[in-house]
Formats: sequence, structure tokens, C-alpha cells
Amino acid sequence: MLINRVPFLNVVERPCTILLIFPQKNRFVGVSSRIFSLERGQENKAKGTLINMDITAILLTQYKPGTNEVALNPMSHLPARVFYRVMLTVLLFQPFSVPASSQYEQITHGDQRIAVSYPASLNEAERKITHLWLQKVAGALMTVYGELPRDSFRISIERSSSRSSPVPWGRVERGKPTKVLLVINPDLGYESLISDWTAFHELSHLLIPYRGYGNIWFSEGLATYYQNIIQARSGLFDETKMWHKIAAGFERGRKQQRWNHFNLTEVSDNLGETRQYMRVHWSGVLYWLSADVELRKQHQGTLDNALKQLKDCCEWHSMSAQAIARKLDELAKVKVFVPLFEKYRESFRIPEYKSILTDLGVKQNTWTGGISLDDDAPLADIRRQVYRNKP
Repeated sequence: MLINRVPFLNVVERPCTILLIFPQKNRFVGVSSRIFSLERGQENKAKGTLINMDITAILLTQYKPGTNEVALNPMSHLPARVFYRVMLTVLLFQPFSVPASSQYEQITHGDQRIAVSYPASLNEAERKITHLWLQKVAGALMTVYGELPRDSFRISIERSSSRSSPVPWGRVERGKPTKVLLVINPDLGYESLISDWTAFHELSHLLIPYRGYGNIWFSEGLATYYQNIIQARSGLFDETKMWHKIAAGFERGRKQQRWNHFNLTEVSDNLGETRQYMRVHWSGVLYWLSADVELRKQHQGTLDNALKQLKDCCEWHSMSAQAIARKLDELAKVKVFVPLFEKYRESFRIPEYKSILTDLGVKQNTWTGGISLDDDAPLADIRRQVYRNKP
């Protein structure tokens, strides 16, 4: 049995079982892996809604995205057209819907898949520009270890009218599947999109199976570290600009000292109050840079390689920052990540960073704020290796 032209079904993003409730007065509720309520095609965004309705029929269905057809499982024990009076409380923890005319595409790398959804408001030319941009970002991410950090995940595009930034906002929603939300203004064009750091940052979060809370500096530091590295490795800017961005970031982190009576973990886990974004992000960057350099100095591989091993063992895990640090030490057969983790989490300001930059050959001009690269510095080879992704 098939029901044709069920107008709301394109809100479902993947094949799933749905409980369809067909009430009177043009209301319905659909239940899948997420719960949502709609009234006349509009999403109800309330956190909790009490819906009082008359039910016409209850049917258990299997729905295939991209069609308006629903295969019904026999439920002959339900009397047809019998009205049931029910009170439904629908908990909308994370409202989840897309317009019925949304477009879907894939970015593939071997057996790996990124499912991309676009809002209906993007025309064909804008979708092509957005798809080209996402392919470039995904390619940059693969400069870490030659493949995507997850075998499958989603990118959801939403449109912005902001003229101040081509990508004013993004976030990672960790789960099964993991989803990356990117809010963009395609009117600003491809060059503006590709010059923005937001997408590189958000996708770099996927390099570790972080659970999403606790010691946020650890995750934000990794994403900020790699956002600069993968942009440089993919040719968007050169080595000098990459190190200039990193050195300038450390300076911004140093200047945030208002909450220096709280350690880094306390400050980062209360960002809504402390607002110490620069200290949190750039202390984290310094942690990952220090670990990367130490691995290379000990000839125990690279951070890139360690993250590949972490993907192979733990891609679908949900781990605390401390558990990830322990696992990385175990995989790399070193004692680097945990000792540094304990040092940084207890820091009351961004740790000293000028000595590691000097050893790498990153020389800062105190008058102009610019930098130059010293190829005779003791760790100049490691500096070049980080930029070129070479052991």
C-alpha cells in the first residue's frame, strides 16, 4: 500500500521508521530519530509543546528520502477512521527539519561520504559555488593524513544575509551521524567564501572524537591550530603568513589576563561568563604545537600521524579531552600529550611561547608586528615539516 504526495515527508533526511499521526484540522506529528511537530507545514520551535488533537489514523511506515511515497506496514487491528482523543507532549530538544525543496549532494573520497544539504533559497549557481567551496575545504582537511577524519558525516548549509562575513557562524553537532552546520552568504562569492577561516575551523574539530564538553580549550585549540595549517598546505597562503597568524594569535591570547586567577579549564568551561576566547583558543593552539614539535624532536612520528591512528581506533567513540590525551600517548608510544595536558589545564595565563617560536625560526618584529623566517634556527626543519606535512 502506498500513500502518494504526503507534503511534509521531505523534512526527513535519511531512511527511517516514522510514526505518522494524521489528526483532524490539518495537524500532524512525525516521530523519527528526532522529534518534531509541524502545523500546516511550519516547524514548531518550542522546547516542549502540549498538543491536543483528534487522531484519524496511526500508521507505522518506512520512508525513503527524495520521494513522496510511504510504504505502510499492515496494522489491520486498528479500526479505520476511528477517532482517538489524545494528549501528546512532544519534546523538541533539537528541532530538526529542512524545507521540502532542499537539495542534497555528496562529496566523496573513496568509500568516504559527506552528505551536503542546501536550503531551497540557494539557486543553482549559488549551489555550484557552495559545492566547489566545500570540496576545497574538504581537500584541505585531507592534507592532515590523506583522508577525511570521519568516514561519513553531514554538512548542513543555511543562508545568511550578513554582508560583514561570508561565513558568520558554524558549529559541530556530534552524534550519529555527526553534522556540521555552516551559515553562509553566497552573494559574496566564491573568493570570499574560500578566504574565510570558519569552515576550515569547524571541520578540523572532527580530527578528534571529542565528546563536546569539558576542557574546551583542548578541542578549540586543535581546530584553531589546524585551520591555519590546512589553509596553508592547500595553497591558500604561504608559510610566512601561516606562522604570522599563529604568532599573532599567541599575542592576542597573552593580552587576555582579566581572569588569570582562574586556571585554563575553569576559564574555558565557563566561556559564557569569562569571554576569554583568545586565551582559551590560543593556549590550546600552543598545546598542540608543543606536542607536534616534541613528537618530531623525539622522532616518534608527527601529530598528523597520531591523529590518523586515533581515527583508526576511535572514530565513533565519544571521549573526554583527558582520555584523548592518554590515547594519543599510547598510540604514539610517548609521554607527551598527558604531561602537557596537566601543565596547560592548570595554567593561569597562556604559557610562554616565544622560545618555541624562536627555536622554530619564527622571528617577530616588535615594531611592525610582522615576522620573518630564519632557516638557520635549531628547529627550522621541523617548522618546514609542519607546513609541508612531512615527517
